[in-house]
Amino acid sequence: MYKKLLAGVAVTAISIACNSAIAQSSGDLNYSYLEAGVSVLDIDLGSASETEVGFNVRGSADISHGVYLHGAWDHWEVGAFDIDTDIYKVGLGYRFNLEGNTDLFLEGSYAAIEVGSADDDGFRGDVGLRHGFNDRFEGRIFGGFQTDGGDAEAILGADVLYKFQPNFGLSVGVESYEFDVNIFRANLRLSF
Repeated sequence: MYKKLLAGVAVTAISIACNSAIAQSSGDLNYSYLEAGVSVLDIDLGSASETEVGFNVRGSADISHGVYLHGAWDHWEVGAFDIDTDIYKVGLGYRFNLEGNTDLFLEGSYAAIEVGSADDDGFRGDVGLRHGFNDRFEGRIFGGFQTDGGDAEAILGADVLYKFQPNFGLSVGVESYEFDVNIFRANLRLSF
């Protein structure tokens, strides 16, 4: 039994060391940026359908060895009574460089959805691929889930970034919560 345990610990240590080395050799994808812009919320829940325009702020900071901090905030005033609706997310991510300008990323986040005085918060997990096609254009696809401790919702999304300059660009994307709630974003991004 101790030999199996020792072998498991050794394999885990080797795996972590290899993943750290891969993350350190990551290509030209930048994980330190701030962006802000327009956010369109499209809700289609059977008989209820609503489209609202708001704003969003997103950011990421590369910490070290493939680890990065990320966060986001979307805000809308929904319905005839202008009910404040917010979606927050803050957490840690880890990137694995697969080749050249292609990364596999994993993210774990505290996430909250607030509609008026109602608050639904919990855990969000995402996994995806990010690829730099050339010096000016990159894309990202991801999937995940968000839970409040009971129910879980599947999330799918994609976005693209066009760089006007190496540190300034336009990001456009979509994120869907089980195709019932869709969020479309267009942001200006400043990378640092």
